[in-house]
Amino acid sequence: MKWISNIGCNIQVGTILSLLITIISFGQGKYIAYWIAMKLGYESCGCCEREEWLNKLTCKGFDGKCNEIKIK
Repeated sequence: MKWISNIGCNIQVGTILSLLITIISFGQGKYIAYWIAMKLGYESCGCCEREEWLNKLTCKGFDGKCNEIKIK
Protein backbone atom coordinates (compact mmCIF):
# COMPACT_ATOMS: atom_id res chain seq x y z
CA MET A 1 0.00 0.00 0.00
CA LYS A 2 3.01 2.29 0.24
CA TRP A 3 3.05 2.73 -3.54
CA ILE A 4 -0.42 4.30 -3.37
CA SER A 5 0.85 7.11 -1.14
CA ASN A 6 3.79 7.69 -3.51
CA ILE A 7 1.48 8.19 -6.51
CA GLY A 8 0.42 11.54 -5.05
CA CYS A 9 4.00 12.83 -5.19
CA ASN A 10 4.13 12.01 -8.90
CA ILE A 11 0.79 13.70 -9.64
CA GLN A 12 1.24 17.24 -8.35
CA VAL A 13 -2.00 19.15 -8.76
CA GLY A 14 -0.44 22.60 -8.37
CA THR A 15 2.22 21.97 -11.00
CA ILE A 16 -0.34 20.60 -13.45
CA LEU A 17 -2.60 23.63 -12.89
CA SER A 18 0.35 25.99 -13.33
CA LEU A 19 1.25 24.27 -16.60
CA LEU A 20 -2.35 24.51 -17.80
CA ILE A 21 -2.49 28.25 -17.01
CA THR A 22 0.83 28.75 -18.82
CA ILE A 23 -0.50 26.98 -21.92
CA ILE A 24 -3.83 28.84 -21.93
CA SER A 25 -2.21 32.26 -21.40
CA PHE A 26 0.64 31.64 -23.88
CA GLY A 27 3.25 31.85 -21.10
CA GLN A 28 1.98 35.13 -19.66
CA GLY A 29 -0.10 33.79 -16.74
CA LYS A 30 2.23 34.80 -13.91
CA TYR A 31 2.85 38.21 -15.47
CA ILE A 32 -0.90 38.84 -15.77
CA ALA A 33 -1.54 37.63 -12.21
CA TYR A 34 1.27 39.82 -10.88
CA TRP A 35 -0.05 42.85 -12.78
CA ILE A 36 -3.56 42.32 -11.37
CA ALA A 37 -2.15 41.88 -7.85
CA MET A 38 -0.23 45.16 -8.15
CA LYS A 39 -3.38 46.98 -9.33
CA LEU A 40 -5.29 45.61 -6.33
CA GLY A 41 -2.53 46.62 -3.92
CA TYR A 42 -1.00 43.22 -3.12
CA GLU A 43 2.75 42.63 -2.98
CA SER A 44 2.54 39.19 -4.59
CA CYS A 45 0.16 37.35 -6.88
CA GLY A 46 0.36 34.25 -4.66
CA CYS A 47 1.08 31.95 -7.60
CA CYS A 48 3.91 30.09 -5.92
CA GLU A 49 2.10 29.79 -2.59
CA ARG A 50 -1.04 28.46 -4.31
CA GLU A 51 0.99 25.94 -6.32
CA GLU A 52 2.80 24.79 -3.17
CA TRP A 53 -0.49 24.44 -1.25
CA LEU A 54 -2.09 22.38 -4.03
CA ASN A 55 0.97 20.15 -4.32
CA LYS A 56 0.92 19.52 -0.56
CA LEU A 57 -2.63 18.16 -0.91
CA THR A 58 -1.28 15.16 -2.81
CA CYS A 59 2.30 15.03 -1.48
CA LYS A 60 2.73 15.96 2.18
CA GLY A 61 6.52 16.24 1.93
CA PHE A 62 6.52 18.71 -0.98
CA ASP A 63 8.55 21.88 -0.45
CA GLY A 64 8.27 24.41 -3.25
CA LYS A 65 10.53 26.86 -1.40
CA CYS A 66 8.24 29.82 -2.08
CA ASN A 67 9.79 31.71 0.85
CA GLU A 68 13.14 31.84 -0.95
CA ILE A 69 11.75 33.47 -4.11
CA LYS A 70 12.00 37.24 -4.14
CA ILE A 71 10.77 39.59 -6.89
CA LYS A 72 12.79 42.75 -7.40
